[in-house]
Amino acid sequence: MEPDETIIEPAPDLTIEPTPVATARRHYGVGGAMLAGGMLGLEKALELRPAKEDAPIIVASPTDPIDIDDDGIDVDIDDETWAYAPPQPRSKPHHNPLRGRR
Repeated sequence: MEPDETIIEPAPDLTIEPTPVATARRHYGVGGAMLAGGMLGLEKALELRPAKEDAPIIVASPTDPIDIDDDGIDVDIDDETWAYAPPQPRSKPHHNPLRGRR
């Protein structure tokens, strides 16, 4: 190697991954960081085993589904008894009225 050549090393990566405790400290101060740390510790302590993943459930139906909103529903209970509920009228959508400033 010649004396003129210098080896330049790349700058180290100084970025910090945000953690929930650090985020709580930035947003809510030291008290928020203490509370976030306590809650994370409590969560870790109460999880005795990993969460169970539920398998997808597929149900086979011999007929097409009926639309009880438009057709109503008719259910046979036994040979002599049945129940029928007619379709209900559609209600207007609920919305909150806008208020002006007081």
